[in-house]
Amino acid sequence: MSQNSIRELKLNFQFSYIQQAYDELKEHKRRLGWKNEERSHQYDNCSVDVIGLDEGRARIIIRREISGHSTFVDSDFTLNLMMGFIATKVIPESEYQLGFEIQQSRDLEHRDLKNVRIASKNKDDLTLLFSEIEQKMGKPIETPKIIDPGYFEKYSELMPVVYQPAIDAWKNILREIQVDKKNDYCKITLVFEDENLRKHFVFDFIYRIFRYFRYRRTVDIESFEVRGEEFYFEDNYSGKHILFEDNIHLKAQVPIKYYFQDSNHPVIFVNTSNHALAEGDNNHDFWKREYVAWSEKVPVKFGNKSRRETEKQYKRF
Repeated sequence: MSQNSIRELKLNFQFSYIQQAYDELKEHKRRLGWKNEERSHQYDNCSVDVIGLDEGRARIIIRREISGHSTFVDSDFTLNLMMGFIATKVIPESEYQLGFEIQQSRDLEHRDLKNVRIASKNKDDLTLLFSEIEQKMGKPIETPKIIDPGYFEKYSELMPVVYQPAIDAWKNILREIQVDKKNDYCKITLVFEDENLRKHFVFDFIYRIFRYFRYRRTVDIESFEVRGEEFYFEDNYSGKHILFEDNIHLKAQVPIKYYFQDSNHPVIFVNTSNHALAEGDNNHDFWKREYVAWSEKVPVKFGNKSRRETEKQYKRF
């Protein structure tokens, strides 16, 4: 089987699962919460990627497209939402559907997926996917892992790919990625539309006033560095914290865990509501926006500005 066989089946699968429901009144503006009920989810036109892991496991990556119009870049856009889970067993339930046993989280803040299934109207496509998963389960590739859906254009310059929980991007969408090349490292600056307090939501209004007069802007700007095969975070490393947190400011230097397409594109995850970052995904139970900035369809501006130049254009006074 060729390495790209599954990638050629773009948008050919149906993905379904059951998950505890979010409290939608809190979801959009205030503190994140959970309802005491479960909800079924089903998405058509999904693509599937498989990464082999140790101990008989595989990471299954699901993507689906969303589209709309961006006033920021003044054009229509298309980008992917991504969700991943770790499969410990795959079960052919019929010629047209696979069921999964998945690794459960020990963190009580997470709401793991249940009754996870991938289906296809074409049984040959499903057979191909089943074979791919079985071949890769328990056979991890060399680290750091390369994530490559196979259908994005190539870009030869260093540019990170950013994953942000879609629930956070509702009001805090990523606007810009700037890469400032130094002699022996690159300083990356991310610009977010806004920043919402989640855990301390009662102080959100006061915090906005403070930010406006302290930084003379309303957007949230975060920076980190790429030093060879490592990330360096001065005060915005998330550690293991998740989106429910909003006051995480850790310092760290960590190995890059994933690349997108090739080593020019290290993968970075937004993990907390104050946009603390890390090399891994702490919010596996949330769909995440996939920002491939060099794609003409993705509504993110990118360039080679310094942090100071980037901040200057957003200062109000």
